[in-house]
Amino acid sequence: MVSNAKLNLKSDSVIRLFFSYFLPSLVAMLALSTYSTIDGIFVGKKLGENALAAIGLAWPIFPVLIAFELLFGIGAAAMSSYFLGKGKAFRARIIFSSVFYFAAISSVVGGILLFYYSDSISLYLGASETLLPLVKEYTEIIYLGAFIIVLHPILDTFAINDRQPILAMVAMLVGAVMNVVLNYLFIFVFDWGLSGSALATVMGHGIGMLILLQHFLRKRGDLYLIRAFDIYAILMATKNGIPQSSAEISVSIMMLLFNHIIGGISGDRGLSIYSVLMYVGIIPFTILLSVAQGIQPIASYNYGAKLLDRVRSVFTFGIIFGFFVGVFMYGLSYYFSPYIIPLFLQENINARDSSLFYDIRDSMMIYFMSYILLGINMVSAIFFQSIQRTLGSLIITLSYTLIFALIFALILPKIFGFVGVMYSYPLGNLCACFVVVLVILYECKKGVLRNDV
Repeated sequence: MVSNAKLNLKSDSVIRLFFSYFLPSLVAMLALSTYSTIDGIFVGKKLGENALAAIGLAWPIFPVLIAFELLFGIGAAAMSSYFLGKGKAFRARIIFSSVFYFAAISSVVGGILLFYYSDSISLYLGASETLLPLVKEYTEIIYLGAFIIVLHPILDTFAINDRQPILAMVAMLVGAVMNVVLNYLFIFVFDWGLSGSALATVMGHGIGMLILLQHFLRKRGDLYLIRAFDIYAILMATKNGIPQSSAEISVSIMMLLFNHIIGGISGDRGLSIYSVLMYVGIIPFTILLSVAQGIQPIASYNYGAKLLDRVRSVFTFGIIFGFFVGVFMYGLSYYFSPYIIPLFLQENINARDSSLFYDIRDSMMIYFMSYILLGINMVSAIFFQSIQRTLGSLIITLSYTLIFALIFALILPKIFGFVGVMYSYPLGNLCACFVVVLVILYECKKGVLRNDV
């Protein structure tokens, strides 16, 4: 399959290593973001505003599935990289195998339970009488394919930590391309509606998962599946994965809260606007996430090898790079928003309701200010998680994903209405940056960032 020259995580330049992980991860994450963005474009063009709003209501489901994956996957991947750095490859394989088997079985069971309660979940998500059948049509297929959506990113993360970022990129690209093709066939050719969009998403992830799975089954790297199951490895992975898993759960809670607040203020139209923001926003979000993930294997490995100067160097570089990428992302969204927004609207929407375009554009310019500082927050959270500073990572994570944004979301809409909801997220990220500074100061004084360590 695809291979790349072995990276020397102990001696290669930190910047070279970062871009060796970041660039493939960037392509892979951009490909991953198309799963949702393409859904939105095709659904908006073919099925209209209500279908777009219905998928928007279903959005909180995906962070929950990702949170479940991250709870085991990212913590276990960081642990496996740590043990590889210590020269204990067999222990790393036990961790990988245990997490994979557990995630596979539990996600199948969980998907069946979600399918059984799909009516109640759709109402809880905020579906109106009009949107309820549309939400169910989309989510029921997602539930049945939940195990694929969970296992694909788990394998992707382990492939990266097995020094195979190119393979992870290719798997994600192939899956994303197939998602586009299948979306077009199922929605425009076969006219399967929202169920076709959901099926294309599941099948795209399935193709990517199979590409990655063959690497581990054929034992092409240091990590591969063995006949082993260690409950202690599951528990430790869960402990280390709590910060990033909490981030996704927090995102789901915020989406759910925003959906209910926006639905109460602006109805289905406001939900349509928010849906477009989510579809477009996932692209800069995943780019910033790829920056944060680019430092994770380097930090974990060198922390395990006790090369703390390199650990500090990659963190400093990640913070600076993440900030400038965030500024650049906001600039791009500001300039290209007039060209992006019409992709999600039906051909006659501007003539029929031109104000929708301007409402989406104005909301985007406010909401996307959060990306200026989001890179700093994400890099910090993933860095501290990767060096097993779980508490610091959790505090940062909850600060930028939930706590401050929640406070603003409960207060500002009462004063400014829909615009107040839009300001909640960027203001929450601003406050979270102050928390990041406090955690860094603590680590500089007593933790791994001390110069005398």
